[in-house]
Amino acid sequence: MSKINTQEQYVVTARKWRPMRFDEVVGQNHITQTLKNAIKVNRAHHAYLFSGPRGVGKTTTARILARAMNCLDPQDQEPCNKCETCRSVIDGMSIDVIEIDGASNNSVDDIRKLRENSKYPPTFGKYKMYIIDEVHMLSNSAFNALLKTLEEPPPHLMFVFATTESHKVPATILSRCQRFEFRRMNIEDVVKQLRFISNKEEIKIDEDSLIAIAQKADGSMRDGQSIFDQVVAFCGRDIIYSDMAHALRLIDQEFYFRVSKAIREKNIHEVFNIAKEVVDRGYDISECLGGMLEHFRNMLAIKASGDTNMIDASDTYIEKFKNETAYFSKGDLIRCMNTIANTEQSIRFSAQPRVRFELALVKMASMDSTVEIEKLIDDIRKISEGKVINIQQSVESNNTKAISNESNSTPKPSDTNKNTLMNHWEKFIQIHIDKNQFLSSLQSGNIFQPRFFNGEIVLETDSDFHEESIIRKKEQFEKLLSDYFNGRVSIKTKKIRNEATRKHTSEPIEEYSPIKENKLTKPKSENKDFQSQTSNTKQKEISSDESKHPLDQKILNLFDARESL
Repeated sequence: MSKINTQEQYVVTARKWRPMRFDEVVGQNHITQTLKNAIKVNRAHHAYLFSGPRGVGKTTTARILARAMNCLDPQDQEPCNKCETCRSVIDGMSIDVIEIDGASNNSVDDIRKLRENSKYPPTFGKYKMYIIDEVHMLSNSAFNALLKTLEEPPPHLMFVFATTESHKVPATILSRCQRFEFRRMNIEDVVKQLRFISNKEEIKIDEDSLIAIAQKADGSMRDGQSIFDQVVAFCGRDIIYSDMAHALRLIDQEFYFRVSKAIREKNIHEVFNIAKEVVDRGYDISECLGGMLEHFRNMLAIKASGDTNMIDASDTYIEKFKNETAYFSKGDLIRCMNTIANTEQSIRFSAQPRVRFELALVKMASMDSTVEIEKLIDDIRKISEGKVINIQQSVESNNTKAISNESNSTPKPSDTNKNTLMNHWEKFIQIHIDKNQFLSSLQSGNIFQPRFFNGEIVLETDSDFHEESIIRKKEQFEKLLSDYFNGRVSIKTKKIRNEATRKHTSEPIEEYSPIKENKLTKPKSENKDFQSQTSNTKQKEISSDESKHPLDQKILNLFDARESL
């Protein structure tokens, strides 16, 4: 005997560790339990349609069903896998269980031959079973030839059809079958099975590598096992993540954390470096975008749910995801995901995928942060309530204390009431006049007449030029005031007529009010009409409140405002 024959023949993982019992089928308990119950109460259907993604156990389950139906020594509706009928099915030598490839035996003549042979009873077991894989590949004539046998089969005949595209199977066939939808494998199930296999094979592999293989398998157990074989062939029996990623040309998780860090730091230079690295290393841009989408999806899941149960990653990366998520708002993550998804679509038909990839990265790194409207309103309410408290405290303090001779001392923090502004006004001008010459126009009181209110100063003038000069310097002026008084102080200007103009008009000068700037005045003779109009206006306001959006009404209530008519 030659040396090669004495060596153990290698069998790929997908075949070597193929499930042999219903209980060993991974991730399809809703189907295997139903089939076991049907066998137990003797209510097995004569035709089953197994549909679902590739590599999730459709053909494997069909073979287990065939052995369970014909087993000479069944154990709790499971095949014994030891008796003559079970061994013949396992070895592919059974004449009662016939597997047919629908892609290569799709003619009407093939189905006619099947129909003729199906009339004969089984040789050893109870049932003759036909397992037709990729049944959607049969021609229309072949399906039509199968209809009569499928509708009125002999008592010893069973069919199991397997397909990845059930929508291509005619409705006349579907209506005669009991349908089972096989699920895509979740990452946790694939990782668990690969860990079991690696332990049995005495192969050492880390958790990150198992998760990466399961993610690349995309819901297919068979694909996961094939990738596992490839990694073992490259890395040997001691597999670490870095070697595994190099073998499969995977983009590791650290790369995606670099991307999100560059985006949150608005580092345009870094995102261009990242794009160049993707191209230089020969990574597929579409695959890179898919990984980025998954990365931001994981952060969004943590942000929305507050836990990490919905992400598939090792403990090390789960902590990194939690830390990275803190830098983003939910709105930011959603906008990033939309940008990535749109880029994935456009890149398929683009002559310049690299440019579109760079554009997506730059766009995300240039986005302004979002603020949710509810949080914004809550912040405004807190500021508003805090300001009211400070003003009330200042008023109470002024009611209990007389103004002392220390009127030129530094104001207390957040003390911007009317008396404080009035008492410290001249000192404020003296302190800042050397560095800000425009304040000299306020010193003498000839050009501007200041009027003081709580948190507000109104400067009256009859000069258009000087009014415009204050308006131009308004932001700078208000900052100086706010810093000096340790609280928010706003500046407004009011145009008044000079004395010469006043002599030629009898119209009264409109009095300024910080609460109602547009004060409505009416002659006494029109009081009744005015009161009636006011009453009608109030009724309109009340009735209009009923139709307002709750958010609009919340804003109106917050600022004690009303809509103008």
